[in-house]
Amino acid sequence: MSFSTRGTMGPFGVATNVAFRQESAQRVSPLFMVPKKGSTLVKIPDEDDVPIPFIDTAGSTGFIECYADSIATIDGMRYTIAVPCDYSVAICYFEEDGGFVPIELDDELMDEVFGIAESIVEEEFGEELSLQRTPQTLTLMGELEEDEEEDTEEEDDDDTDTGDGEESVEVLLQFEHKGTEYNLVRLLDPVLLVGRDDPSMSDRRILLTNEESDAVMPELEELFLAYQEERDSM
Repeated sequence: MSFSTRGTMGPFGVATNVAFRQESAQRVSPLFMVPKKGSTLVKIPDEDDVPIPFIDTAGSTGFIECYADSIATIDGMRYTIAVPCDYSVAICYFEEDGGFVPIELDDELMDEVFGIAESIVEEEFGEELSLQRTPQTLTLMGELEEDEEEDTEEEDDDDTDTGDGEESVEVLLQFEHKGTEYNLVRLLDPVLLVGRDDPSMSDRRILLTNEESDAVMPELEELFLAYQEERDSM
């Protein structure tokens, strides 16, 4: 998994200043504590799959619905770590060296190409799928068809690994704009978002600002890594 926060975006929705991976979680002791800092991490049971809106108060992209993965408490403040309910996607183009380059959500180029991609998704899939300009990662609402035989035969062709430890993606569609070819890709590695409690509404969370991310993410990363080490030692 990779954290996604505000800031300079790295490949495929992962903020370069605060990104790290963890393997799929297994069922372990629900609470791990780092005594010297008084921080805690509580894993949320898989059956607790109620969508939670994460609100973007610093931008104009509204909210993104997520499923809670875990809850961290740092310096008395509670943070919810969550995974988007819908497919995390990105719009990318190729550099000369053949590598994917994702378009940042606040880039002026996104203003140009998002509407095109949105229209193509609507034309190709009708009401089955809808491309959404949600905070911190674009999302695709609906259900992608999974063809096991086709997936097995075309796995090497459709799934692209960028190399150098970057994420694998699945190309969903391609289009051209002003002489450049763009790809709408599905992010195959889960993206984690972090939000703090909303004091005015208990059933929603507020996405972190840049300043909050800078202050919290190093400690949160350390907490996750410590949890992972504790789990691996069991």
